[in-house]
Amino acid sequence: RLADTGLRSGVGGYDLIVETLLPVVRDPNTREGREALNLFGLDQSVAFEPLRLLPGDDASCLNLYEPRNPRILAANQSFVRERRFAFQSSLATTDEERANPWLLLERVEPDGTVPVIADANSMTYVLHKKLGEDIVLPRGDREIRLRLVAALSDSIFQGELLMAEQPFSKLFPDQQGYQVLLVSAGHETAATLKATLEEEMADLGARVTGTAERLAQFHRVENTYLSTFQTLGGLGLLLGTFGLATVLLRNVLERKRELALLGAVGFRRAHVMT
Repeated sequence: RLADTGLRSGVGGYDLIVETLLPVVRDPNTREGREALNLFGLDQSVAFEPLRLLPGDDASCLNLYEPRNPRILAANQSFVRERRFAFQSSLATTDEERANPWLLLERVEPDGTVPVIADANSMTYVLHKKLGEDIVLPRGDREIRLRLVAALSDSIFQGELLMAEQPFSKLFPDQQGYQVLLVSAGHETAATLKATLEEEMADLGARVTGTAERLAQFHRVENTYLSTFQTLGGLGLLLGTFGLATVLLRNVLERKRELALLGAVGFRRAHVMT
């Protein structure tokens, strides 16, 4: 089955995701930014969505442990306004927020908590949280409270939380530049563009992954979990059936004399069995 690659799909219309060890300082959509990355001959139809990153624990199903300090991505205003990806649920209260739940990231909470968005699968099964609940991050001698305001539906962001760029820069001023780039291939083929980016951005420690491949990786792990639980459930049902049969047989053997007496005084087998 072909994966949905539209703007409201799990990949948000992006073809590739680039993660770098060293930050990209300039906007790769500008000529100066592309020259700094050695992307001189890149087709102008290729578009980048640069995101700031706070490194941390993987919040996806690929992590066997509960993340204490989940990775955080900063979504800029252009990303918020594009209305990409599909949402499963949100705390939207206005028509504008319902039409575009990304706008919830720009809320100013009275108690000072910072709104964040997570993938629904990660929020429920990895973080063990619900909408409206807070995630507390220890930062030195202080704590940062993040409030879950919306849940994405089966997206490539299962490994991290997303917050607006403005509070991100205020809370984590040391995280300069961009370490995650979402790429729309435009007229280029994804395979050709992937090879180009890996070669030209090797000095930054770039790792390029297809968004459909990333989502499929999450699905494979989730399907493995489901298959395992189904197998264990079937085994438990089988053991329970044998256990019940054993208990009933033992009960009959222990009441053998009583059943024989009932038969001797005239009770039929049908009466005894019921």
